[in-house]
Amino acid sequence: MSKEVSEIEIVIGTVNYYGPIILLAFGIVGCICNLITFTALQLRNNYCAFYFLASTLFDLLSIRVGVSIRFATDHFGSNLLHSDRVYCKLRAYLVSAIPLVSIQMKIAYRVTAIAIVISLFSLSHILYSYDLRPIYATMPGPDAMFDGMFVVIWLGIIPHGLMLLFGFTTVKNIRQVKRQTAVQSYTIQISVESCIQTQERKTNTQLILMMLGQVGLSSILILTRMISYAYDILKPRATGYEGLVDTFLMSFTVLLYYTNFAKSFYMYTFRSHLFRSIFMIEIKLCFPTMLWSCVCNYNRLTIY
Repeated sequence: MSKEVSEIEIVIGTVNYYGPIILLAFGIVGCICNLITFTALQLRNNYCAFYFLASTLFDLLSIRVGVSIRFATDHFGSNLLHSDRVYCKLRAYLVSAIPLVSIQMKIAYRVTAIAIVISLFSLSHILYSYDLRPIYATMPGPDAMFDGMFVVIWLGIIPHGLMLLFGFTTVKNIRQVKRQTAVQSYTIQISVESCIQTQERKTNTQLILMMLGQVGLSSILILTRMISYAYDILKPRATGYEGLVDTFLMSFTVLLYYTNFAKSFYMYTFRSHLFRSIFMIEIKLCFPTMLWSCVCNYNRLTIY
C-alpha cells in the first residue's frame, strides 16, 4: 500500500506542476493565434467571427486567472487563497463568471449585454457561500449542496445545451436558405449581391460548424469537471489512500476544465479549411512586417 501511495503522490505532483505550465503555454499561444485570425479583414464584419473573437478574450482571461493563481498557490508559496476571505470569494466568482460570459458571447447576438449581466448576477451567491473553512472552499451544508447542483446544471448542462440547440437550428436555417437560393438561381440571373450573400453564408456555416465541434468537446470537458466538483464537495472528506485518489481525480479534472479554454485554436485549425487559410494569410502578412521591424531596430542599434 505504501508503494501505491508513493506512486500516486508522485503522479499528483507531476500533474500539478507540469500540467498548468503546458496549459498556459499552449493556451496563450492558441488565443493569440485566434486573435490574429478573427481580426483578419475577411472576418472583420462577420458577426459570428465577432463572438469568436470576444470568446477568445474571455478564454485568455480564464486561463490567466484560473491557471496562474492555482499554480502560484501550489508552487510559489502564495497563501492568499487560503488566508484572505475577499481574495477567496473574488477568485471563486471570477473563475466561474469569466467562462460563463465566454459561453454567452457565443449564444447571444443582439442581447449580449443582457446575457452577460444575467450571467454575472446569477453567480452572486458565490460571494456569500465561498469562505475559508479553514481553507478556500464552499461552506458545508445547504450551500455546498446548492453549489454542487448549480455548477452541473447552470454552468454545464444549460449553456452548452443552448449552444448546441441554437447552433443546429442556425445550420438548418442556412441550409434551407441555400436550397431556396439554388432553386431561384435556375430561373433568374445571379447578381453580384447574391454571390456575396452566398459567400457570407458559406463563411457563417463554417464558423457555426466550428462552434458546434468545440461545444461538443467543451460539454465533455466541463461536465466532467463539474460532476467531479459536485461529488467532491458533497461526499464526506476521505483520508489515506482514498483521499489521495480523490486528490488525483480533482487535479486531473481541473486540468480538463482549463483545457477547454486552451483548445479552441487547435480545434479550429484541425476542423476548418477556412480558418487555416485565413490564419496562414495573416501570418504571411505579419511576417514581413515583423522582419522589417527587427531589421530597422537592428540598424538603429548599430548606428548608435
